[in-house]
Amino acid sequence: MRQVFIKTPGGFRWPFSKGLLVETMMMAGLKMEPAMSVAHTIEEQLKTRKKPEITALALKKLLIQEVEKNFGPELAERLRGQTHAFEDIVVKEGYRRRPFSKGVLARSLEDAGFSMREAQALARSVENRLRRSGVRSIDASELEKRITAEIEELFGPAARTRYAGRQALAGEIFVEEGEGEPRVPFSKGVLAQSVMAVGLSPDSAYRLARDVERRLRDAGSTVVTRDYLRRAVSEELMEEAGEEVARRYHLLRSIRRAVKPVHLLIGGVAGVGKSVLASALAYRLGITRMISTDAVREILRATIPKDLLPTLHTSSFDSWRALATPHTAEPSAALVMQGFRDQVSRVAVGLRAIQERSAREKTSLVVEGVHVVPGYMTHQYQSEVIQIPIMLVLEGEALHRDRFALRERETRGSRTSGAYAQHFDQIRLIQQHLVELARGAGIPLIAAENLDRAIDKGLEVIVDRLQEAYFDVAQGEST
Repeated sequence: MRQVFIKTPGGFRWPFSKGLLVETMMMAGLKMEPAMSVAHTIEEQLKTRKKPEITALALKKLLIQEVEKNFGPELAERLRGQTHAFEDIVVKEGYRRRPFSKGVLARSLEDAGFSMREAQALARSVENRLRRSGVRSIDASELEKRITAEIEELFGPAARTRYAGRQALAGEIFVEEGEGEPRVPFSKGVLAQSVMAVGLSPDSAYRLARDVERRLRDAGSTVVTRDYLRRAVSEELMEEAGEEVARRYHLLRSIRRAVKPVHLLIGGVAGVGKSVLASALAYRLGITRMISTDAVREILRATIPKDLLPTLHTSSFDSWRALATPHTAEPSAALVMQGFRDQVSRVAVGLRAIQERSAREKTSLVVEGVHVVPGYMTHQYQSEVIQIPIMLVLEGEALHRDRFALRERETRGSRTSGAYAQHFDQIRLIQQHLVELARGAGIPLIAAENLDRAIDKGLEVIVDRLQEAYFDVAQGEST
């Protein structure tokens, strides 16, 4: 069987495993043997898929259907209420978000003095309770309470006291910009997110953050400078991922202190994966503001009557129908592009206002959508930000059609593929136009066939552009 991957809403993916399905069903009360049988049936179904990946949502739906068909609605309902083993549990720490990791928790428990066997048992028990109760997100403080309660239940009050005592004994590590300057607590979560920006997976990033913390504690450090922490991270990255990744981390850290906020603009037609790419890059870069151009269009639709601006009240690929120009049932390429450009020019008014406000507030922003078109995204405060445009392109027509069908299944029919199939030629025509504009403007084109590679390429483009901006600022300061 070819390798099938499970894709999460955050853009991450991991290999499909029958063990994940079995673990999920056993948590719901199914015995191992029938659970293995269902997992095997699902694996056989996945063999027939054209695409080598399936979303966590689609897999969950498929699993529940199989269980209900074979074992009845009661067990299926329990499964429906669980957070499955292949779904992320998000841990919230302030405005930061990170996926819960059983492995990371086990290693942190080992750091707190538990044996490997004890730490693994605790981490497994905590995760099982979270998933059985359907937890999909949890505050870090609440998670800590659940861990200490689990320790007491499994190993008694003495173990809980030992855990709390070791945590207190370890003390908090503080980071300062320079000697005598204000200090902030060291956070593994913040550090892990920052190294994800250079391409590390979440698990690798949290493992590295834990190793850095252990290194600081072994050295007896209670206060470290920001520069010292960066050197420690760079050395760990050198060992973990190589010189190029360490160099990229050092560059990003320096840039973030010296230059302007980032406006990342991701363009592309329907179905290429813009929202997935935008979410993944925003998460890795720590950008909390993200806007879809479709959302801007919806707001404008609600405030501007249809008879005043008719092209706003259509899809981008059939805006030509709302033009005053006479047309036939089969439009010419010129007419399709005329309608598209008319809609883009209307939406650009709202996008410009959002960009200008974000620039004035000096906040970073991610904008994604088909209306991100070269020539329409300029504004009067553009010199106050680093604008990074990217065009996402899907070359293969067959794969493009499959993406629409997949999106229909993922959204349970709320976004049907029929309209996209009917206007597929117009969508491809618009993509060709966007590609030509991007090439003429020197905007990077990123292939969307593999979204993991698209994320990596997007990070490369961002780092290169930030490096240019960094040197521009450095030259400006030296003159």
